[in-house]
Formats: sequence, C-alpha cells, structure tokens
Amino acid sequence: MSLLKRLWVSVVVAMGLVLVGAFAVSLMTARGYFEQQLRAQSSDGAVSLALSMSQQTKDAATMELLVTALFDGGHYRSIRFIDSSGKVKIERSQPDQPEDVPGWLVTVLPMDVRPGQAQVSDGWRQIGLVSVEAARGYAYRSLWNGVLQLGSLMLAIGLFWAMGVSALLRWVRQPLAEMAEQAAAIGTGQFRVLAEPKVVELRSVAAALNHMSERVRALFAEQAARIEALRDEGSRDPGTGLLNRACFSGELRRVLADSDAPAVGCVGMLRIADLATLNQHLGRARTDEWLMAVGKAMQASLDGVDDVSLARVGGADFAILLPGQGLDEGRRVFERVQSAIAALDLQTGDAGGLKARAAVMGYRRGEAAGTVLARVDSALMRAESIDALVVNGEGVDIPSPAPGEGAWRELIEGALARREFTLVEYPVLAGDGSLVHREFMLRLPTADGSVMTAGQFMPAAVRVGLASACDLEAVRLGIERLVRSNDPVAINVAPRSLIEPGFLEQLDVLLATAGPAASRIALEVSERGLDANLAGLEALAEVLARHGAQLGIEHFGRQLAALPRLYAIRLAYLKLDGSFVASLHENVGHQRLVKAIVDVARGLGVVVYAEQVHSSEEWATAAWLGVGGMTGPEASRRLAAQG
Repeated sequence: MSLLKRLWVSVVVAMGLVLVGAFAVSLMTARGYFEQQLRAQSSDGAVSLALSMSQQTKDAATMELLVTALFDGGHYRSIRFIDSSGKVKIERSQPDQPEDVPGWLVTVLPMDVRPGQAQVSDGWRQIGLVSVEAARGYAYRSLWNGVLQLGSLMLAIGLFWAMGVSALLRWVRQPLAEMAEQAAAIGTGQFRVLAEPKVVELRSVAAALNHMSERVRALFAEQAARIEALRDEGSRDPGTGLLNRACFSGELRRVLADSDAPAVGCVGMLRIADLATLNQHLGRARTDEWLMAVGKAMQASLDGVDDVSLARVGGADFAILLPGQGLDEGRRVFERVQSAIAALDLQTGDAGGLKARAAVMGYRRGEAAGTVLARVDSALMRAESIDALVVNGEGVDIPSPAPGEGAWRELIEGALARREFTLVEYPVLAGDGSLVHREFMLRLPTADGSVMTAGQFMPAAVRVGLASACDLEAVRLGIERLVRSNDPVAINVAPRSLIEPGFLEQLDVLLATAGPAASRIALEVSERGLDANLAGLEALAEVLARHGAQLGIEHFGRQLAALPRLYAIRLAYLKLDGSFVASLHENVGHQRLVKAIVDVARGLGVVVYAEQVHSSEEWATAAWLGVGGMTGPEASRRLAAQG
C-alpha cells in the first residue's frame, strides 16, 4: 500500500472514529434527557392523580374513573392504585412497544423509567398509593428520528470530509506522480523539466529532480560529444574534416562484402597537382587553408548524391565512393567536382591555380578492396600522364533484369503475388560463439535461375512505391521461420517503409498472427536511411512493444548523438557499421570509438553488435572492447565449424 493511501486510510479511520464517538455521545445524551423527562412525567402524573383522588369521594367507582381519565388522556404504560394493605385495587396498563422503531434501538439504548408514586389520603388518614409509569414509545420515536437526522448529518459530514481529504491528497499526489514520471523519463533518456509544485514541502524535491535532469542531459551531451570527437579523431582527416584513408578503406570493404549493398558501383580518386610546389611558395598554413577550401567545394558539389563517401586518402589525394552508380553517373560526378575545384579563387603571388587529375573505375561486389584501389591508383597515374579524366568500367556493369520502372514494377508485383521471395540467413554470434539471432535478408529469384539481393531490387522497389510491400513479405516469411525453429530472428526493414501509409498498421496485424512467438522477432532499420529526426522510428517502436518484439539499428555510426533518443524509444541493440570494424585490431582510433559507444550503450541498456567482421583478429578485438555479438564472414565460418 502506498504512503498516500495509508495516509488517506488513517485520516478516514480517525475521522470515522471521531464521528462515531460524537454520534454515540449525542445518542447517550439524548437517551438521558428522555429518561429524565419520562421520570418527571411519571412523578407528575402520580402526584396529580393522588391529589385528585384525595379530594374526591373515596368510593371505588369515582377512584376508577379518575385512574381511567388519566390513563386515557396521557402517554402512560401503567397506572395502579394500591390500598393500604398492599392490594392492587385499580390497574390500567398497555403494551409499551414503540411503532416504527427498530428493535435493536430498544436493545442497544434501553431507557430506565422508574414509576412515580404518591400517597392518597382521606383527611389525615392514608388510604393507599398510586404508581404511575410513563410510556416510552413516544420517547423512542423521537430518539429514532434524532438518530436518523443526526446520522444523516454525520454521514454527510463524513462524505464531505473524505472528499476533501481525497482532493487534498490528489493535489499532493499530482506533483508526486509528475516527479515519478520525470524520474522514469530520465531513466529512458528523456530529460523533462517540471514547474515547481505549489506544495511547499515538494518544491525542494522538484528542484533537485530538475537539477538532476539537466545534469544527466549535460552528461549525455558530453558523452555524445566525446564519441563524436573520437569518431572524428579516428575517422576524419584533421586538415579537411573529410573521411581519412582508413575509414574510406573500411567503407569500400563494406560495400564490396555486404550482400545487400548494390552489386556494382564506382570508386574514383582525384589528385591536386603541384601541391608540394604550392606548399613551398605559400607555406603549410596557407596550403592547409587551400585544402580545407577544396574539401568544402567537393562536399558542396556532391550534394544530392545518395550514399556517397568522400575522403582525403593522402596529402593531395581525394577519393570518392559511389555505391550503385554507373560509370556515366560517376563521370558526371567527377566532372562536377573538377569544375568546383577549378572555380576556386586560390591564386596568390606567382603560384598557379589548383589543377585536379581524376580517374573513375567501376567495381563489382565480391572484389578485394586492395585490388580495386590498386586499379584506381593505376588509372589515376594514367590520368596524370594524359591530363584528362579517365573512366574505365573494367567489365563490371551488370545488366539489369528489368530495365525501366514499369518493368521493375511488373517484376516485383508478380513476385509478391506469386510469393516468390525467399530469405537468406546470416548468424549473429556472441563472443563465445553462441547464437544471438539469425539475421534474414530478402532475396528475389529470377527466371534465369539467378538470385537478386536486396541491394539490387530494393532501390527499384523504393522508386515504384513497393518497398513496404517487400518488407511486409520479409516479415511474413520470418514469422514462418519461427514455426520451424526456436531461434530468434532479425528482419531488415527499409527506413522508407516506416513513413509509407498503412505500413505500420499492416505490420501490427502481421505480428499479431505470430502470437507469443513475436517476442523472438527483431526488426532492424538501417541508420543510413534515417533522417536527423528519426522519422517513423518511434511509431515503429510502439508497434513492436505491443507484441514484445525488439527494435535494432544496423549500419550505426553516423548519428552518434542520437544514442539517448534511440534509448528513449526502447532500442534493444545496434550494429556498428562495418567501416568502423575494418582492421579494428590495427586502428587505435576506432578502438577508442567502439569502446566509448559500448560504454554509453551499456549504460543505456542497449547491446552493441559489430557488422562485417572478417577475421579472427577483428573478432577478438571487438569482444575485448565489450561488443556483445558479431556478424559477417568470420561469424559464418565459426558457426559452420560448430557443425
């Protein structure tokens, strides 16, 4: 029982005791008053009758007439005339049972009415004694009416008193409830500030909670800023703020190894000519300003290009990764970048303007990152020798199975109608090799016997408005897997689906069909497709929470400051982007970043997994840093080794 309820009960009990005591005292006082009145009535009647009988003739008829007249004219229980020898000569009596009065009142409050007596004389001679006892019925009826009136008044007072105490406690409870909600919200990463309550005793508590909320908010902000700084330290070039070589290599390795990344794309390098000469003429500080300006110009020219990675990989070398882009688009992007650099007014003294040489190469998923970079570097040397942009596909273009949006729509809608989609699974293992869950990816078999990955057909599905339908089909297939296995499953959902009308409602219905097994389902959303406001994620979390399902974020690493907000929507886990895991055992900066993320996530109750773990060295380092699970080629090898 809560403290306020105990207080309310104690006040009500005390109030009840006071009212019952007052009621009992009032009844006892009323009964005493009625007893006195009845005794007085009995005594007065006896004296009056004795005087009348003494003054009249003493024949029996006259005396009986006087007794009868008094008995009939008053409220008496009995009247007796007893002669001098003690014999009852005349007696009149009637039952003394009050009407309309409950019997318990007579039992609980008996009235002691002693009869009044007086001597009857004839001159100086005493001839007898009259005994008169007043009837109690009228007194009991008056007492019962008083009980009803007083009881109603006491009940009304008690009800109003209880209502007043309840209102007072509600007035006190409201700020207490708000402070409890504030404390719970702080635990979920929501930092509310409450207005100080009017209850004086609670103001100091509210002020302390507000101070704690602001302090925790500041601590989270400090942690997020520290993580951002560690990310920049390990992933950013200090001179330009762009990605550094290690991070770019990790990103390239990810797109080459991720089966759900686009099957082909472009990667290119751009080199600023005569940077050493410029450095000699202008000095290092001025040259660094130039490089900063070049980086900003390149970033500005890439606005509007989806999923692009821009890095400074050497003193004068810049690299651009364009997953899913064809060579024609790659050529246009690099021509735009070269034009932006050429337009910069960076000439000082005798120094010439900046000139950029560039090469663009196509790649195919599955190639080694070192092979692709070596090919790009060779093409860049050729571009320097001929002073022109070099574009070479090296035969990596994969013909589209359905050219044109209309053909893509027909292909995907037909596959959905015929339920041709399948799932492929990838294990997520804990550091000790035990299974955490199985991650399922959607696949689309084609007429020629090949299988398209999500990286191939999902961009088209997004364009033709069928992304949410594909995601719902993946959830349906995942629920079917739950029937055949007790292993937890994780299913990827496109961020675009979260904001499509009707998706969450249909997902709610699907999860309801899973019943209790829905608690073994986790839905993963890629961080890359989420905006800064995490649109749709909170609504998705509410749907999942209704069914006991979990929410995960994959490819995490860009919106590090969103960690407290992700925790507030009951995030279960996040998967670190593979670019932070690449060569983790060799990259001290990324080790510090991963450790910071793990520490903050652990404090928020969120588990951290690592994506694209390729080697046992990366596995061991991630486990040492506190990562809760790993996925990627190394996880698949270890699961296969377990048999």
